[in-house]
Amino acid sequence: MIIPRIYNIHDQAITIEFAAAINEATNMQVIALQHAVESNPIKGFMEAVPAYGSLTAYFNDQVSASTVRAWLSDLSDQVSNTVDTSLRTNGKQISIPVCYDPSLGTDLDWVAAHLNLSMEAIIDLHTSIAYRVYMIGFIPGFPYMGTLPRALEVPRKQTPSMKIPAGSVAIAGKQTGIYPAEVPGGWQVIGRTPLKLFDLSQSVCSFLNAGDLVTFKPITLEAYNQYT
Repeated sequence: MIIPRIYNIHDQAITIEFAAAINEATNMQVIALQHAVESNPIKGFMEAVPAYGSLTAYFNDQVSASTVRAWLSDLSDQVSNTVDTSLRTNGKQISIPVCYDPSLGTDLDWVAAHLNLSMEAIIDLHTSIAYRVYMIGFIPGFPYMGTLPRALEVPRKQTPSMKIPAGSVAIAGKQTGIYPAEVPGGWQVIGRTPLKLFDLSQSVCSFLNAGDLVTFKPITLEAYNQYT
């Protein structure tokens, strides 16, 4: 049984941390606690934000920090006795089309040279497994997903790119992610999806959420252009 650490990050936010490392079972515990928190809110509770191994609860002045701490601790104990870590996720299973053409996967040549792999091998590896969405962060809608096949692990860029186009699919370390907007970034871009990852006009703005399982489906440049 994981004994969580509970601490304030400011006067209206408390984090309950199970572990600092990327671990699927721990993240499942986090997502289960998020669902419990949102299903059993107390007065003053505002939002619960999951990360790899922790959950942060935000609240207002209608409730005290000590009450929130006790509430999180009680729910954590309940969840630890009920969550089934043999089940990978209760999130959505989503297939995302990706064009791996070098004109869109602008770092694909570098990745191939760094790993001594062909582009075809990189695509085969990247599309060979389902990835867990561990958290949404960095910018709204950006999914941190893992874990990559070991053979695809690469470092971040030494000098971040000033403009990475929206929809860019990238890898770094043990993770893969998708940039939902054009922003600076340091991950290695190997493809692009035509799907919109974040849309303020929708009731649920983020296309992906923590706990989802994602597979990537390769498409041609012609098919990508038909989407757009």
